[in-house]
Amino acid sequence: MYTSTPPDTTPAGIHLRQGGISDIPTALPLLAAYRAFYGLPTDSTALAAYLQARLSAGEATLWLATQADQPVAVALCYRGYSTLSLARNDLLHDLYVDPGWRRHGIAAALLQAIQHSIPPGGSLWLETAHSNHGAQALYLGLGFVPDSAFLTMSWQRPADL
Repeated sequence: MYTSTPPDTTPAGIHLRQGGISDIPTALPLLAAYRAFYGLPTDSTALAAYLQARLSAGEATLWLATQADQPVAVALCYRGYSTLSLARNDLLHDLYVDPGWRRHGIAAALLQAIQHSIPPGGSLWLETAHSNHGAQALYLGLGFVPDSAFLTMSWQRPADL
């Protein structure tokens, strides 16, 4: 299990690590703030149950950045695979840094830790809002490349189907 990036890339006093089920209570406030950032309500009980299910099934990896044992950033990656590349392709779905800790290099260090955890030949995908130019600049700076081959679409099942 990955526990930290090389010392020269991690901001002073920040510890990066993969979390587990026992870290759900630590991650909940940051994930609730993340949902609020996107205008979504948070039911902490439902969120905790969702995380418990994903982590227990090995479908997700929880990442934490802490300072003096206090959480300052959280990320969730979902495990995926590609028939086209015949390799693992994880999806960085959620990344949130507490507003008081932004612009300290924590998001970059957390992303680098996640990148180092991907097995050789695997890939890390992410999505961000078209308007999130700060995040896009960070991702481009860390070697992410905008996809030009595929169009991303989504579908949500209506309740009456």
